[in-house]
Amino acid sequence: MKDQSIRKAAVAGAFYPADPAQLRKEIHRHLETARPAVKPDHVIGLISPHAGYAYSGGTAAYGYKLLAGRKCKRVVVFALSHHVPFRGGSIFTGAGYSTPLGVVPVDGDLVGKIRQTSSFITYNLHADQEEHSLEVQLPFLQEVLGSFLLVPVLIRDQTLSTCREVVDAILKVFPEEEKKDTVIVGSTDLYHGPSSRECQMQDHLLAQTVKEFDEKKLENLISRGDIMACGPASIMATMLLSRAFGAKSVDILHLTNSSDVMGHESDYVVGYLSAVLY
Repeated sequence: MKDQSIRKAAVAGAFYPADPAQLRKEIHRHLETARPAVKPDHVIGLISPHAGYAYSGGTAAYGYKLLAGRKCKRVVVFALSHHVPFRGGSIFTGAGYSTPLGVVPVDGDLVGKIRQTSSFITYNLHADQEEHSLEVQLPFLQEVLGSFLLVPVLIRDQTLSTCREVVDAILKVFPEEEKKDTVIVGSTDLYHGPSSRECQMQDHLLAQTVKEFDEKKLENLISRGDIMACGPASIMATMLLSRAFGAKSVDILHLTNSSDVMGHESDYVVGYLSAVLY
């Protein structure tokens, strides 16, 4: 039997405000500040950070500002399972995700078809119920898009082969005529560690690789330890699905880190990236 439950917000009041008015105010403050250098006619995909809004909300806004006012039927979000290991992809089978701004309905028909076509796609309740990487994207999407259907995909195994299997399962059942009405979001942070200098060096290399639209090079750099991302599979899966939906170019919209955002050096630094695929 299909689970009709609503997935409750796990990090409201921690990663972003739990009060709807305060949440909208913070989102719009970030959107008003963001100045993306490119404005593609048709955005197919975004790479967006998933830290608390005080840290990465300003960077996330660079991508989400490009969606403001757009009519969109569906959003596919690829996000990392930080805490629970599993094979393949995990897609929520319930009715929707709750945030302080309301419930985002899951695209039950499409999710059901994806689940039926591949044993590689399951649902891991324990991975989903406390995970923030997908959830923090939703209030921004709610504000800039209004209503839309959600396909929420968690991935734990950060390999290109896993991304290909997950994306292939989606493509097998995805309506061709609805690709133009869909946006893809890859949720990831970048470098995590003690050095602002190392953060800047690694993240600039990662950003250049993302701009080259090269998921194979990205995986190689990650596996060698030359760069770091808290969710490289989210980037690779977004590249693969966006390319299948017609994307030919990637531009970097914003690149920063927690030390820059907070205005002081820290003994632990996290990198943030916003990019657009079109």
